[in-house]
Amino acid sequence: MRNSVLNKFCEFEKKGGVFPLLPTSFKWIGVGISISAIIGMLIVYYQGGELRLFYKDLCMHLVLIGLFILALSRDKHEDERTNQLRYRAFAFAFVLGTGMLLILPFINIILNSFYKDILEWEYQSFFFIMSSYLFYYLMYFNIFKKQL
Repeated sequence: MRNSVLNKFCEFEKKGGVFPLLPTSFKWIGVGISISAIIGMLIVYYQGGELRLFYKDLCMHLVLIGLFILALSRDKHEDERTNQLRYRAFAFAFVLGTGMLLILPFINIILNSFYKDILEWEYQSFFFIMSSYLFYYLMYFNIFKKQL
């Protein structure tokens, strides 16, 4: 079964197909999920409670899901040039995100030398890395579109 899925994807790619994107209406769904998760994080921060960490992690993952849906949804006027800009933005996001991933341990060492207590953001490096990839992609894709 694994080979058949892989073969279908390779045949799709040979025919000149591009990565299947979500419809345009999913942009609003992604924005809605992200904004409601950010509002949820603010509510959890101010309300507190014993399940605070659980809800905080849940909201952070919902922000990532919303940004991912936003990144994979197509524009109103999608053409070959937009696809090229999308691939170029993914490449830039990958390079910058990987650079941040490589620099992050050094920043961690420097900050730990100043602060003796454990910093909270150290435990959220997955969220930081994934959100930086998605933000870099969305930022560069919009910059490249405006340069047209």
